Amino acid sequence: MRHYFIAESHSDDDYFTFEENFNGDKFIFNSCNDVFSKNCVDYGTKVLIKTIIKNSSNYFGDVLDVGCGYGALSIILEKYLKNCNFTLIDINSEAIKLAKKNKIENKSNNIKDIFESDLYSNITNSYSHIISNPPIKTGKTVLINLITQGYEILNNGGSMTLVIKKNYGADSAKNLMQKTFGNAVVLERDKGYYILYSKK
Repeated sequence: MRHYFIAESHSDDDYFTFEENFNGDKFIFNSCNDVFSKNCVDYGTKVLIKTIIKNSSNYFGDVLDVGCGYGALSIILEKYLKNCNFTLIDINSEAIKLAKKNKIENKSNNIKDIFESDLYSNITNSYSHIISNPPIKTGKTVLINLITQGYEILNNGGSMTLVIKKNYGADSAKNLMQKTFGNAVVLERDKGYYILYSKK
């Protein structure tokens, strides 16, 4: 079984583009087989985007997109959150290549950096916000490290915003965020997807 978090070898036939419309704006995404939600922006990511935009006054400065895939989350948000600069990271080298192409394709000028990183292994800066649709299928340890290690690289007053499906561990993730940050709220619930938010 192939997993979207592991880079695979691809032929030219594996690559394609698709169009996504959001709030009347059109986005073009380069994609390929074996990346997460390859044919469209997944519902959980859309809920996360809508929730962040709804609470946009809380977001400013440097934003780290963890597990960015082909870049849809930040590329769409970048059009609406003009006070933010985005850095995108993913463990999958193929996803990083696609995200870089999509940054150019969509003229995402507030995306400042895109690079490969196993969670925070290649992170040297601190950030105002961490946003993520976590790769739940990689296992519980990854989610634990995403939350606990993420806390360490956030600036004071910074935040973490995650989307997790209820039956994939949203309650336990919220409890861990509460324990780590001292606070955790559910910003949105939509078809089983929970948007979790904690502030440092």
